[in-house]
Amino acid sequence: MRIGHVTYRYKPIVGGMETYVGMLFQVFQAAGHSQHIYQVDTGVPGQEFRFVPRPPLLPKQVGYNLGLLAQARNLAGEDRLIISNPEHYLPVAWHPSTIVLCHGATWTADASPRRRRLRRLAAEIAFRRARQWVSNDTFALRELGVPQPPRTGMFSQVAPGKWFIPNCVDAARFQRTAGRESLNVLQPILVPRNLTPPRGVDLAIRAFAAFVRQYPETNLVVVGDIIYDNLWSFRYKMELTRLINELDLVGKVFFLGSVPGERMVDVYSSALLTVIPTRASEGTSLAALESMACGTATLSTAVEGLLDLPTERCPPEPQAMAEAMLGLFPHREDVGLRQQQTVRATYNLQNWAAAWCRVLES
Repeated sequence: MRIGHVTYRYKPIVGGMETYVGMLFQVFQAAGHSQHIYQVDTGVPGQEFRFVPRPPLLPKQVGYNLGLLAQARNLAGEDRLIISNPEHYLPVAWHPSTIVLCHGATWTADASPRRRRLRRLAAEIAFRRARQWVSNDTFALRELGVPQPPRTGMFSQVAPGKWFIPNCVDAARFQRTAGRESLNVLQPILVPRNLTPPRGVDLAIRAFAAFVRQYPETNLVVVGDIIYDNLWSFRYKMELTRLINELDLVGKVFFLGSVPGERMVDVYSSALLTVIPTRASEGTSLAALESMACGTATLSTAVEGLLDLPTERCPPEPQAMAEAMLGLFPHREDVGLRQQQTVRATYNLQNWAAAWCRVLES
């Protein structure tokens, strides 16, 4: 089968969506399918790429959608199109075999009410018209009219043409190690988040300001970086720097930047606790799953797709987060073991790959 992946960016890998596309590519490659990636040219070479021209002076997603029109002939030659964002569905809606992949409700986070409405509208159109819709969380399904309770119907078709396939983790790869010596000495509280407001790193910093008073030997370690083509992200990094100074946390909060995926196992293994402080626009967080697979106790906010994961949870508010961190920390080893067992039993690559193969053949 010829499969086209329609995604603004696959490489360089900067977050969960890009990692997800890479996992799909590997699974389908092992099954013998032919694949192409339709993304903008980021300077990364590869025979799998068919680069989408992006007109200058336009917002990046709008420009990418217009550029897809120039690839219509190549796209028509694919047996299946997997569209890794509902916002990219309209330019390829003419294709008879579209699979829309929703990584979380993107329409809940944008600062502009107008853009939120447009993103919601794009999702609604794709939800109604695409041949198949795959959501990695139940929140997006409920938002669009399928009353699916959290953590039910996993890896299955929950309504005609609508699938709930949560993110997964390769348990053979994400296993506890001795950690990284340079991190072990920091006794880190880990926040594996890129630097955008919806990811809530500021909430974790404020919560840590209260937590560290009881556990002064710990440090907050943020793994993630600015999104290079997102002005919002640059501004947010400056806000975080000001916040650290304001809370007198200089020398207690460390930004490691982006860490290659193959090195994250040691990062998770060094952490005493992982915090996923998301405000909005989150599916079933890969970082949360990877952390739990390594046996590191993981706390998340109780928002959107995170309700579909076996994390400990708290409201997206600094004081509540600090209280949850303080309550969890003394029991972190027991919690980490319980979470690890659940993740390995359910959120594994075998269940995920089998479900995706069923989608592909539907």
